[in-house]
Amino acid sequence: MLWLHLSAENGTKLKDVTRRLNRLRHNVYHQTPIARRSSAGDAASALWRAYNEKGFNAWCYEFGFSSSLTHTVTIVEADDRLWIHDAFFNLTYPAGLHEILDALRGGIPVTAKAEIRDRKIYIVDPAFEAEKTVTWLKANADRELAPTNGSRRFEVLWTLDAFAATAPGIEPAYRDLEDRGHPRDLRFLMLHPIEIFDGRKSHRDIDTMPLLGGRDLGSPLAALSTETRRMRRELEAERERAKEKNAVILRLKDECDAAKSRLSEASSETMRLGAQIVQLRAALDDESARATASEAEIAALRAELSGARAEWDAERHSLECSLASVHATAGLWIEENSHAVGRLKFKLDAAVGEREQAVAERDLTRAELASRLHTWENSRWRNLRALFMRGFARPRQGRIEKR
Repeated sequence: MLWLHLSAENGTKLKDVTRRLNRLRHNVYHQTPIARRSSAGDAASALWRAYNEKGFNAWCYEFGFSSSLTHTVTIVEADDRLWIHDAFFNLTYPAGLHEILDALRGGIPVTAKAEIRDRKIYIVDPAFEAEKTVTWLKANADRELAPTNGSRRFEVLWTLDAFAATAPGIEPAYRDLEDRGHPRDLRFLMLHPIEIFDGRKSHRDIDTMPLLGGRDLGSPLAALSTETRRMRRELEAERERAKEKNAVILRLKDECDAAKSRLSEASSETMRLGAQIVQLRAALDDESARATASEAEIAALRAELSGARAEWDAERHSLECSLASVHATAGLWIEENSHAVGRLKFKLDAAVGEREQAVAERDLTRAELASRLHTWENSRWRNLRALFMRGFARPRQGRIEKR
């Protein structure tokens, strides 16, 4: 009965401590609004101060990946256990820190206890907030409150889903988790410590961090998953290399077949060219024989041409002498006949002058005859007209006399 009584008293005491811790977390949750410039580290620090003021031993635990996403919770010691309180999401966990880490190492995430009735104020700073976040808040917030200092305010149920819809580092954090063999669950970020603050100093060396004490946070299941993914990637890479090798083999086979075909064609061409070479050699021998005969014939012709050239030179000399004699004779003949030509030219000039005079006399005679004929025709016309006029006038005079 005494044991039952002590157990009941201890249970009552633990419940009282739990309620005090939860109440402090609620207060910090409501007093720290959400804003782009605020973070989970601010809420965790505020909760650490609240626990420390109440005499509790507390620490701030930051974990995650600096390149994508980090998160900070408050670790508080109560009833000889380390409890995790999240003032940013207003969460608490049903087990202690080490139990939760052991479960995560085994691939089992522990579900936190959430307060679904509490709402949080989201302050939208237009200088820092993305338009996507504002759109989500207008569609999902419970209501929009009156603005403060130029910033819009929304009352929203702040959950992990709400955080994922407004935080830009969610997808990169998921990829970082998958690269390390974890599922796409942000709770596994807790296996990757960054810093623990004990109230006096920040510890970043995993071997000297308070609470963790250099313990192994590696997950065998994650390591197996990572190795499986690595082997799968290597297998896929090997398959791709095998495909490439097969493609190269097929290409080389086609090239080999093409080379064989070209070799066969080359062999045929070589045989054809060999036959042509034999024919060309025979033709070359014939041409060589003909060239030899032609050279002998050319030599004979050259000798004959030399004899003919001597005869032509003698004959040309004789002709030159004859031509000189002819030139001399022609010169005498030209000189003798030049006088006769001069006399004939004088006579011809006289005859031409006489002919021109005769032509001029003829033209003058023709002009005189034409003038006389014109004068005669004019006289004749006048006479005929006069006769016609006299003949036309006589009968009219007779008629007048008769009257």
